[in-house]
Amino acid sequence: MEDLLNKNLDFISKYNKTLCEKVLSVKTLTKNFEINTNLKGQYNLLIDNKPVHSITDVLSESQDILKDIEINENTTIHCIYGIGLGYQIDEFIQNGKGKVIVYEPDIEAMYFVFSTVDFSDNLKNDRLYFASDYKEFNSMLFSLFRYKSNVTFSYLDYYKLYHKEEIDIFKEYLQKEVDIVDHNYSYQVRNIYYFFKSTLHNISKKYKNPMLTDYKDKYKNKPAIIVSAGPSLHKNLDTLKKYKDNALIFCVGTALRTLCSNGIVPDFVNVIERNNTKVHYDVKEAKDIIFIAEPYTQSAYLDLNFKQFLTTSSLETDDARWFLEIANKELVDFETKGTVAYHAIYSAYYLGCNPIILIGQDLAYSDGQCYCKGSKFDGLKCVFDNELQKYKIVCDDFEKFKDAYCLSVKDRYTDEQKNKIVNARLEELNKNIYSVPGQDGNMLPTEGVYSLFIEYIQDFAKRHKNERNLINSSIGGAKIDGFNLMPLNEAITKYAHNVLDKTKIIEPDSFQVQVDNSKIIENLKFERDLLISIKPKLEKGVSLSKNLNNEIERVKIYTSKASSLAHKLIEIYSYLTKQVMLKHRIYKMIALTEYSEINYLMSLNKKIKDYNEAKEFLNIFQTYFNKVYNKNEQIITMLNNEINSLEEIYENRCAKS
Repeated sequence: MEDLLNKNLDFISKYNKTLCEKVLSVKTLTKNFEINTNLKGQYNLLIDNKPVHSITDVLSESQDILKDIEINENTTIHCIYGIGLGYQIDEFIQNGKGKVIVYEPDIEAMYFVFSTVDFSDNLKNDRLYFASDYKEFNSMLFSLFRYKSNVTFSYLDYYKLYHKEEIDIFKEYLQKEVDIVDHNYSYQVRNIYYFFKSTLHNISKKYKNPMLTDYKDKYKNKPAIIVSAGPSLHKNLDTLKKYKDNALIFCVGTALRTLCSNGIVPDFVNVIERNNTKVHYDVKEAKDIIFIAEPYTQSAYLDLNFKQFLTTSSLETDDARWFLEIANKELVDFETKGTVAYHAIYSAYYLGCNPIILIGQDLAYSDGQCYCKGSKFDGLKCVFDNELQKYKIVCDDFEKFKDAYCLSVKDRYTDEQKNKIVNARLEELNKNIYSVPGQDGNMLPTEGVYSLFIEYIQDFAKRHKNERNLINSSIGGAKIDGFNLMPLNEAITKYAHNVLDKTKIIEPDSFQVQVDNSKIIENLKFERDLLISIKPKLEKGVSLSKNLNNEIERVKIYTSKASSLAHKLIEIYSYLTKQVMLKHRIYKMIALTEYSEINYLMSLNKKIKDYNEAKEFLNIFQTYFNKVYNKNEQIITMLNNEINSLEEIYENRCAKS
């Protein structure tokens, strides 16, 4: 038994040493585990005299479970609750596709089964993984998940009968984690080029701004209030105005005008919006506010009259990593999670602020409001439709909401176009209404993405609650685990009772630029020259895909000539992937969207046998070469423009010195 246990654990230790340590720590078994036979003479596992597998046919039981799985592809991740004796695992590995993660929280069961059953053949092919807690499972899910991955969940009747509560909890957890990883992965794949393009636009000006990440703990132990535009914000405006000098105020962009119109000038405003929303931040109070943005934030803000601009570079995005690498800056852990509220929270955390107090961070449609009263989107309401027996989003003043929502395009779009934009937004909101636990234990309606944001902020609290006092003063909103619920006046009395001398703390020009312009120019030229060097490969791919299309359409069959052209296309694609994309981040950002579609198709292991399959192959490769070629050309042009601007700045600076 010990030899078999070690044999299994040798394989598992390659990806989950923690689990191996847990299993090896088992000295005695508190449950009664035994191997018996069922009515068909098949081995069955009994736990405290309860059979884990079918008493009639264990093989049919596992086969039926796999048959009920709707999606079974090479990109599928099958999650199995409970190890059993491994019959279900065998079935999924031998007759299923994709990866398999077995979640078994009972370490004693793991110990007994690993000591009894040889899993080595299944473990050899890197398709089978074991996890015993959420942290281990999460790590595997994130490492195995790919573009267009699907996740299934299954279990034996035994677990449903004797562990129903645990299964229900795990199922809910799994759905949330899959939503998060799919949202992050898919969003990155589909939008990476546009994020990069936004980062590159006016990059010469962005490098003139200091980086917040050069100033860790600058405001150590100074209280911070994070202001969001949730429905409860209006309840705290009077208190915030009274105590506005007792804490550093970080304001998300959508709440800026609400604060300013109530006589509250925040110290910082956080904006990570990629679209041009400049008009929302063009306030007379800007001269007293520091603007914090990601490299991809729409660069129109650079023209506004803010006291100072700071750049943060979140390592979650390739464009931000590239931004730092070009400046020869250290890759520093900084997070945004794609939400401006989290960006503001992390900015305060990184600068050393303590405590961190949230207001207007409802993350739910509380009091029937979608946004704070008096905010630009005040007109959106969440009401319960008695006839349909569900919540819905309505607009009590369509024209007012349209003016606010379409403010940035008011002079460029027709009224009809604006109506379509607003109606599409309302349709999207109504399609994505979720429920989340409220602070009083009742369920609150919310937007689907907000439920993900709650997970992000709770994860932040889990990791940092021992370093900071975390307070949620967004009374009436969603429950945020890890943040202590406390009215704002009480939080200020307890944690921020002293008035801060902000003119001394936040001195003008207290943040300084720390980059070498000449090195940035040199690195950008290297990137440009790299993209120029691969143009012939891309041009060849465009030409070959056109010839392949002509050949396929000529005879409507997959000829040997078409096969030869297809192989040449694959050779160029393989070269660009292995020699360029995997070595140079800039090409990854240009080609990732199209690469992911090809990679997904090829992972399905489809072989070209007829005209239709040849067309599918051709279309995806034709899209790759045509789109990547055009994007490559755009980036070369943009790089040249930014290099010229930087050289002009550098020459002027040298002339003055």
